[in-house]
Amino acid sequence: MNINYFRTKLFAVILITTLILSRAINAEAAVLSEDIRVLLSTASYKSMDIEIVGDYHIKEASDFNLNSDDISIWIEGNRPVLRTEKDSFTASSITLVNNDPDGTSSYARFYNASHGFCTYIGDMQFSSNDGSIRVINTLPIEHYLYGVVPYEMSNRFPFESLKAQAVCARGYSAIKCFQNSKQTYDILDTANHQVYCGYASKYTRAISAVNETKGQVLANEGNIIEAFYTASNGGQTEITENVWKNNLPYVAQKNDLYDVMNPDSPQQKTFIPSEFNAETIKMMDGLLFSILQSKANDAAGDDVALLSTIIVKALDAIYDFPSRSYSKVDIVLMASDENKQVGQITVTIDFDELIFTEENDKGIFNIKRPKLLMRGAERGSLKVEGKDYEADGWFLTNRRYGHGIGLSQRGAQQRATSGQDYREILDFYYINTDLFTFESLEFAPALYVGEYNLSETGISHVELGVQVSEFLHNLSTKNGIISLISSKGQPKTQGIVGTGDFVRNVYGDGTTYSDLPIVVFGDISGDGQITDRDLDLLQWHLLSTRLLKGAYLSAADVNKDGHVDNNDALIIIWHINGKSQIS
Repeated sequence: MNINYFRTKLFAVILITTLILSRAINAEAAVLSEDIRVLLSTASYKSMDIEIVGDYHIKEASDFNLNSDDISIWIEGNRPVLRTEKDSFTASSITLVNNDPDGTSSYARFYNASHGFCTYIGDMQFSSNDGSIRVINTLPIEHYLYGVVPYEMSNRFPFESLKAQAVCARGYSAIKCFQNSKQTYDILDTANHQVYCGYASKYTRAISAVNETKGQVLANEGNIIEAFYTASNGGQTEITENVWKNNLPYVAQKNDLYDVMNPDSPQQKTFIPSEFNAETIKMMDGLLFSILQSKANDAAGDDVALLSTIIVKALDAIYDFPSRSYSKVDIVLMASDENKQVGQITVTIDFDELIFTEENDKGIFNIKRPKLLMRGAERGSLKVEGKDYEADGWFLTNRRYGHGIGLSQRGAQQRATSGQDYREILDFYYINTDLFTFESLEFAPALYVGEYNLSETGISHVELGVQVSEFLHNLSTKNGIISLISSKGQPKTQGIVGTGDFVRNVYGDGTTYSDLPIVVFGDISGDGQITDRDLDLLQWHLLSTRLLKGAYLSAADVNKDGHVDNNDALIIIWHINGKSQIS
């Protein structure tokens, strides 16, 4: 049997079945989108009650009358069912389309398993995931940030720190969109990516911070960086090599005094006095004193009385120099035995001996608060309770909440309080970077594309297999600098042009640019060719298994009729079988 013929027939049947369940999607409109798709925390829900306010319609049934502000959605037969007071509707997926896409007058409100009741703007797609409701919120990135900044930080934080957070979150979001463009969603709504709790108009300061930095991202050598950030670094920024794998060129390890200066930075401290007496021993945590006493007795070979502390020194850094995250501490003590003989004793404590666990229920560190990661020792003094003096000594410390990479939210808060603006804050936490601004095509210098087709949706009618040098030869601009960037965000100077690559037009002072995606009709995978892989991607899209978006969705509209359907699939099959060629 001819395998290609069998595949053609089978695939046509699958496509026809799929088209009965879902409407065709306008590919051109998808390219215009600057949206992000957020998977909401509803995975355990079998049913949901939703309050809708404003103007909505159902994408899969535009004539369905949403005649009630309160609707219900549940799963029946592995398909979502939507019910109003008077009617119901079911499909393979149901999308509530917000008819105010550029504003905030229309919204949906329902319960989120991670965040409680939330208000969402944008579109809401409901589908089934193993019998539970799967919800994807699609909305413009700038509107998405309205629901990130006031929750990753507090709306009460200094304004410049909120602006720094907005820039970081925007760049992080952009990278996630690039990485997951061929998946069904771009980002999660939890701290696994970044916290997103929908839209709340009361957070005016955070919303203003997003608006005042609109389009701004950090870039390293012209590429948007994945601007990781952390709650608190404990006084020293971390490098990615110590936490994950490869070291990123835009983060460095350096001391951050502002993080430690912030009184709200999470920390735990336990005191070792310079002199041991009845008063200072009472100031010590019982576990630490017992560990010191036991280790001193073992070192002396007899019971001793602790007299004073000479020095406390952290050692055995977990990572290479200049890391200040230590695993142990040496404590040099003066002690006397039963014969009043005084001598010097050095004991070593492993910080793990102080960590609270089920086996160590008297542990000092990481009890009843977030797990902290950075341990050390420092000089200090502690006020004697009920007395007018302070006892001198040392503190064993436990700080850092999070991975410690990039912007410290508590450090940024303190820096802004001290008068630094958001650019200065970002300059400290990210090295070798520039602040770039995305602008729309109307503000960029004119781009001339020769034989290709240019619109705000991108550059299309690009021939299959064209080399980078030949493609760029057809492009020119005035008062700008153009280059080709790969779909992964890296400069592309050779090879074949593919769908998802984009033309970058840098202008102004060199920190503003406009990106236009490239569409090669039929090249859905972005490798510059048309193969079985492209057919698979189109099939998965039509089955709602893995949805296409942006330039990849446009490339699937092979016959350029504004819809992606079985006709496009048949054209790709004919091209692969050599019956006709896509041009």
